Amino acid sequence: MQVVQGFGAGMASGTDSWKEFIADTITFDGPAAQVKGIEEFIGLNEGFMSMVRGNRMKKAVEIDNYVITQVEIDVEMPTGKTITLDMSEWYETENGKIMSIKVYYDAEEFRKESV
Repeated sequence: MQVVQGFGAGMASGTDSWKEFIADTITFDGPAAQVKGIEEFIGLNEGFMSMVRGNRMKKAVEIDNYVITQVEIDVEMPTGKTITLDMSEWYETENGKIMSIKVYYDAEEFRKESV
């Protein structure tokens, strides 16, 4: 849980401190993108985070080396409209680093506003 919390706090701080919590071989899998490796993940994450206008943690559960969260994320779309994604995130950690992240959310509204 501490690794995921550190990652989240780093993201919220607007600094690059979140990068210290991710493994070089990180994988990310979500409805809108899939990436492998630290460089691809950084590019994806920085692009998405520039659109985030707020987030709220609803729940977090830790089981072995997994942390599962439910969050609401307010995202400003290129159209100017802000949408709220109700997202479930599955983090796998090992040796103090995030190895993989899988996110689940209804991407339909995101896709409609991206066009």
